[in-house]
Amino acid sequence: MRMLAPVLALALGAPAFAQDTKPDRVTITLSEFLQMYEATKNRPDKPEKAPRSFALSHASYTGRVVFDDDEPTSAVFNAKFSVEVLKKDGWARIPVLDAGVAVQRARVGGTDAALVLENGAYTLVTDRVGRFEIDVDFAVSVSTDRGSSGFSFPLQPSGATELTLSVPSDQDLDFTVANARLKQDRVQGGNRVVEATLPATGSLAVSWQREIQEAEKQEARLYSEVHTLVGVGDGLLRATATVNETILFAGVDELKVKVPSDMTVLDVRGNGLRDWSMADDGTLTALLNYEAEGSYQLVIDMEKVLADGKVNAPIVQPLGVERSKGWLGVTALGALEITDTGVKNAAPVDVRTLPASILGVTGTPVLLGYKYLASNPEIPLAVSEHDEVDVLVTLLDQAEATTMFTTDGRRLTSVRYQVRNNRRQFLRLELPKGAELWSASVAGRAVQPAQSDDRLLIPLVRSQASGGALAAFNVEVVYVETGAGPDSAGKGSFEAEMPKADAPTTYVAWTVYAPWDAKVKSKSFDGSLRDVGGLSRPVRTQTVLQFDAQNAPVQSNAGMQADAGALGQGAAPVEVNLPLDGQQLHFEKLIALDERLWVSFDYKGLKD
Repeated sequence: MRMLAPVLALALGAPAFAQDTKPDRVTITLSEFLQMYEATKNRPDKPEKAPRSFALSHASYTGRVVFDDDEPTSAVFNAKFSVEVLKKDGWARIPVLDAGVAVQRARVGGTDAALVLENGAYTLVTDRVGRFEIDVDFAVSVSTDRGSSGFSFPLQPSGATELTLSVPSDQDLDFTVANARLKQDRVQGGNRVVEATLPATGSLAVSWQREIQEAEKQEARLYSEVHTLVGVGDGLLRATATVNETILFAGVDELKVKVPSDMTVLDVRGNGLRDWSMADDGTLTALLNYEAEGSYQLVIDMEKVLADGKVNAPIVQPLGVERSKGWLGVTALGALEITDTGVKNAAPVDVRTLPASILGVTGTPVLLGYKYLASNPEIPLAVSEHDEVDVLVTLLDQAEATTMFTTDGRRLTSVRYQVRNNRRQFLRLELPKGAELWSASVAGRAVQPAQSDDRLLIPLVRSQASGGALAAFNVEVVYVETGAGPDSAGKGSFEAEMPKADAPTTYVAWTVYAPWDAKVKSKSFDGSLRDVGGLSRPVRTQTVLQFDAQNAPVQSNAGMQADAGALGQGAAPVEVNLPLDGQQLHFEKLIALDERLWVSFDYKGLKD
């Protein structure tokens, strides 16, 4: 209510000293009154406190370098800090210098002031209020390395930081002040003086060295070593040349090399490479976006078409260098024989001594190696191309057939192949004459075979790697045949053959189920498979992959072929179960090539 009283007084227009019995009145609306009330209520009763206890508005460092036996040993500074303590009472702690410097004396207003170490800094503890100046004398050590002298120490944050440093010297000096926003140096008497303005935070890092006149500066000197890998094959010669440059005394932003005129440059690579160009005389110029010093590597990819069996190994020659040497390796990309003829200004070396930049960038064996020091080496090569020999790309590890024949002469046969396939698209099978195909499957999935020249084309998938070898998968065909039954006396002959495959089979097994009543004459067995009491299965069982969750790679491979139509559009899996019953007769054979696989025997006892 005490705060409301002046508002009401103002609203009613009745000053305290008024004597008029009819004072002037002011009429306001309720909303205007509430607005005036809220403004009065929110007026702060006390002034806001300062956001921090002090402010360091300006710092200036004025110093000179002290020498001992013509070597700079230390820099002595006088630093002036302009400080304003913002808090009205109590003590303020003001850090002014890093603890790494050596403070000699500190003064405030002409009176010695004690500094204490707190949090790694010399700190002034004072109860002064308002603006004053801190005056500190201190020293830092100067180090010299490779002709360059300097010092560095952290700065305390300030609004503005200025530096003035004088170095006694009768020679011109190049000064470097880290992070300086404004820097200038001048000669004053026998001193070289640098002045700089720095950011509010960071370090004061100053270095200087003797200024080298333009006439004293040396030109860059380059030394080169070239590593070249040459690959010959398919009527084309490819080469990758790695130019290793050692750059001394000065930086360079341009490199030049001479490329054989008959080579086509495909690509040039290097750090900071801005552009490259080729002249008509084969000079390649590489432009950098900076001056490279020390070491630099330029990689050049090139190629040429082989017109005949003779070619000179391409050798890249760096230009404008003091000395150049090189290594060259030759590899064959195909069934080629490569020899050298009349090498000049180069020497053959053991390929195992070639640099890793040659041996490590190719997966094919390096056949020839050379080293050269002269400027014009010649390495002519003779290339002889030989015919490639076909090798086995598909193998049937096992072919296991099961045949059930009935008393009326019908034969139902299932043949399961374990296939390892590298890149063949189809397995070609020649079914027995008169056989009717019922089903075909690849790795457990039904497929729709094609037919060409009386042969079935079973689409294959590519075997996946398993334990360092190709894993096998199953190919199965089921077919039915109509044969001759027994005569009226119950006697007859069984003769059948397996499908003829266009891939070699390591092991063939055949089990024939004869009716229980049939009496088979053992002496009548004939055919390309021998009869045995039981299957030996001498071939090691391969890892056979089916289409299930554990064999996703093979399933994905076959799935892609199925989507493309290679496995037959719309083929639905159909399982044909053989009604296996009867006495078992076993036949087997090791290593079946392109030959007829058949068995026959006589029987009796099947009289109706």
